[in-house]
Formats: sequence, structure tokens, C-alpha cells
Amino acid sequence: MQSTRQLLQRTVRQAASRPAASKWATATGTARTRANATPSAIRQLSSTARKDEASPSSLLTEHAAPEAEGEAVNRIDSLLKLTDRLSRQSRNAALPLNLRAQGSYVKGEPAPPVMAEDEELVPLPETRRMGDSYVQLDLPFSTDAALREQYVGGLSKVRLGRLMEDFDSLAGAAAYRHVLPDGVDIVEASKYGFYLVTAAVDRMDLLRPLQNADGSVPDLRLSGHVSYTTSSSLEVFLRMATIPSSPTDESATILIGRFAMACRSVKGGKHNVPQLLVDGPEEQAMWSMGRDMREGKKKRSGASLNKTPPTAEEAAMMHNLFLQRSEIYDRKTPTPSDIIFMSDTRVSSASLMHPAERNVHNKIFGGFLMRLAYETAYSTACLFSRSPVTFVSLDELQFAQPVEIGSLLLLDSKVTFSPMVGEHHSFHVSVEAATCDLYTGEKKITNTFHYTFSAERPLSRHVVPKTYRQAMQWLDAQRRRRVGIEVRQAYTQAL
Repeated sequence: MQSTRQLLQRTVRQAASRPAASKWATATGTARTRANATPSAIRQLSSTARKDEASPSSLLTEHAAPEAEGEAVNRIDSLLKLTDRLSRQSRNAALPLNLRAQGSYVKGEPAPPVMAEDEELVPLPETRRMGDSYVQLDLPFSTDAALREQYVGGLSKVRLGRLMEDFDSLAGAAAYRHVLPDGVDIVEASKYGFYLVTAAVDRMDLLRPLQNADGSVPDLRLSGHVSYTTSSSLEVFLRMATIPSSPTDESATILIGRFAMACRSVKGGKHNVPQLLVDGPEEQAMWSMGRDMREGKKKRSGASLNKTPPTAEEAAMMHNLFLQRSEIYDRKTPTPSDIIFMSDTRVSSASLMHPAERNVHNKIFGGFLMRLAYETAYSTACLFSRSPVTFVSLDELQFAQPVEIGSLLLLDSKVTFSPMVGEHHSFHVSVEAATCDLYTGEKKITNTFHYTFSAERPLSRHVVPKTYRQAMQWLDAQRRRRVGIEVRQAYTQAL
């Protein structure tokens, strides 16, 4: 008989690394996270989704075996309990405010402090525990009017892009706290010959509405800690939850995310990080999930459409689209009212990058980029759906290149997939970020963001690709959709 651990590992690998294949006509829109939904309504939507997906489509319908799925729910539930325990046990868990550079910016001057000749450094730790890296940021909206002014308002009620900016700070703080000796400031890291960068955001999933039933915003706690390490990289598990009103109350999880951090030597190449010691079944479950997710990410990367051709079933899906909706591509006929080409959903922006948004390495702060990209994607989603939308998930974010101060940041956002058959609310938006040198015109792609949104009303239009590159983006969004549906189903069952 398989052990519980084997079942858990099998479940995560199945959810994270299945090959993607589907028939376009059976794609479903089951990730319906409405702005006014209650936790019970979200669970009901998840249950409905499982029934709706009992179709021949393998892209959106394959799920773990019932017994393994139950183990996955228990596993995720233990992760949430772990963060509550670390919150109670940790001392000095407040988020440091020095992840951004301090003082005046002088172009050409190095950001890191110079080590004095007679200065002795506290040795770097060789091992760490999860609690050593725990950090949290409390947002008491109910009592702080100035805080509400910063985070609440506008069409989206809560500025989720602003919260994403905080999450990037949280991930960086947790990673530095894991690598540096206790009590050493983040700006001192360069004296040890290393620095940390956000390599990717693997997922961020909204599990409950950000607003209360009466429209108010609850007091929120953002927390994070290192959950998995390799020799030179770290995964930071992040959680947004309500703040309990009393010590006996339990917090309610609203959002879960995973950030991948890389440790680099200032001389070039990788820099080692302390080994993560695991204590108890909850921490073991957290560590195992990080390892399995990493393995699944490698498999998906190897099968990426940027590296390999579409599967036979995906190729057939595109051909079926051409055969069954050939009038879409006929230049002599007008485009049907229920169809919009991917390129026609595009929203673009350009912003100069100023020193005020720099990090301790004198590069533009990654959280600031996340905020700009999210707000661009949100605008794209509203324009496409012609209705208010709710953020469902950040499916993936890759940080390929740093953004330099003084560069022009170009954001190119478009809807990459929406289901074509049936009544659906959810769809996908991708944002490509590039920098442009104002004097040479040279452009470099720095980041790619992939989001899922849910419209308040059923979608009345459907996105279709026009070029081969857009067709690959269309297929890729469907692959991400399958993974996202499975992940959110497992999460919502654990609530």
C-alpha cells in the first residue's frame, strides 16, 4: 500500500506536469471568482466546475484520483496551519522597510556599501529553519484611514497591484533573512559577496474575495517564509489572510503565492544558500510541495511551445478552429460580433523608470513592475469583457532581465485565451514587458506576466489568434488554464 507521502507527491506531480492536449470546442470557463462571492459560494463554484469538466477534453478535465486528491487537501491545509504557527512563534517578524534603496541616487556610483579594511563580518549561517525567515506585514484597514487611502479605491475596490508590490518585498525580505546572519541588515549583503533576485513568481491564487460581504475591506496580514531551497535558490511561500480579532480565532486565507529567488555572487555565477532544516510533518509537507512543484516546472519548461512543436491534438485543435469558423479569416466578410482577434485586445503603455522606484541594487524594484503590469492587465481585462472583473490568479511571471534606471518601460498587454463554447466568465491576459534605450532604440524583453481574470457577466466575445505566434500563445494559455483550475480546486477544498 502506498504511503501518505507517496500519495501526496503523486498528486502534486499529476497536477503540475501533465502534458497539455485538448479539443478547442470543449474548453470550459470554470474559474469563476466573482467579486461578491462568499467562501461557500466559491466552494460551490469549485464543485460545479468538477461536474462541468466531466467531458472528453483532457486539457481541462484530468484530475487526481479521489483518494490522492483528498491527501492533497490535507496537505495544503497543513501548510496554512504552519504559517499561523510561525506567526505566533516568530519574533521580530515585521517586514523591513529597506528593500528599496535609501538616500540620493548618483548615476554610476555603486549601490552596495564598501567594506572597511578592519571590518569583521559575522559568518553566514550554514543551516536555517523555516521560522528563521518568517516575515509579515499587517494592514489594519479598519483603524487606519491613511492606509485605506493607499490601498482602497477605484474600480477594483482593493488595489491588488499595490498588494503584489508588497508581496515582492515580503519575498525578498524572507530570502535575505534566510541567507544572512541574524540581525544583519539587507544592505550589508554585498559585503558578503552575494545578492538575491526574484527569478519568477510561480503562482498567486485568490481563494476568497478581498472584500467582506458588506463591501468593507478586512484587516489583512501578508506573511512569507522560505519553504524550499537548492544549493543556490530558494522558494518563498506567501500568504494573505485576515487578521484574527482574538487569539482564539482562526485567520481566513485569501491568497496564496510562491516566489522563486536566486542567489548570485557579485563576482558572477551562483552563490550558495544555507541548507533548510525541516522540523515536523507540516514543514515536511511544505518542503515536499516545493520540491515537487519545482520538478513539475522543469517538465513544463521542457515541453514549452517555445522549445517543442504543439502536440498532435493541439495541432488538430487549431485546424478545427480554421475549419469550423473559416468565416473568421475570410477578408471578404466582416468579423462576427462574438469574435475578436487577439491583436485587437491589445493595450500598450510606456513609462520612464526613475530612481525613486529603485531597489538596493540600483535596479527598478520588481514589485513596482508587478504593480504596473497588473494594472495594465486589469485594464485590458475590463475593456475586453466590457464589465467589472475579478483577479483569479497570476499563473506565472518570469524575470528575465533587470530594468535599468533611465530606461523606457514598454508594456504590451492582450487577451490570450477565452473559451468559445458555452457560458463562461474567466479568461487569460498576458503582459510582455520590454525596456527601450532612449538613445539607441535597443529593446530587450525583461518580464512576461500571465493572469487569469473572471468577468462579472458571461463573456459575449471570444478571442482567436490570427498569426502562428498568436496561436502558440493561445495554446499556451490553455495549458496554464488547466494547471490553474486543478490548483485552485485543491486549494478551495482545503478552506
